[in-house]
Amino acid sequence: MEKTKRVLYVLGAIAGLFVFAIASWVFIEANIDITSRPTFCVSCHPMEPMVASYHNSVHGGNNPRGVTADCTDCHVTHENLPAHILGKARSGTHDFWIMYTRDTSKLDWEAKRLRREEYVYDSGCLTCHQKLEKATSSNPKAFIAHRAYFRGETDDHCVTCHKHVGHKDISDYLVQN
Repeated sequence: MEKTKRVLYVLGAIAGLFVFAIASWVFIEANIDITSRPTFCVSCHPMEPMVASYHNSVHGGNNPRGVTADCTDCHVTHENLPAHILGKARSGTHDFWIMYTRDTSKLDWEAKRLRREEYVYDSGCLTCHQKLEKATSSNPKAFIAHRAYFRGETDDHCVTCHKHVGHKDISDYLVQN
């Protein structure tokens, strides 16, 4: 009888750990999703012009299929899950700190755009645009434009050439605010 109880306790513990692991995974995934959306990002820091221009862009759903990219699809690394979560936490903490310690109305957003390579990660671009690496001469626009990048012959980033990606006419929106 004692052995049966021990086996039941062990099986119960294993089942409990399994349920806990699944519940934790669902909770983490849901929170990653919720905290990646423009509505969440704009709720904590002054990104109204960026969100408005995003909604006017291809990445914000202004395309025939209505496909969208969330803020963190571009603005957090996608090299691996721990780096992604750590990057989200670091970025969110930084933005939260800036919002409450500085006068954000005095931030020079145009100057920050000149450093866009620090805020947009190629790993995010390549998550959706992975076919570019396999582009051939049958698609000369994609092949020629991206050949040096994929061969490692340049230090350029995706946003070096695609300066307005994700935020169509951002300068106009920055002037309005």
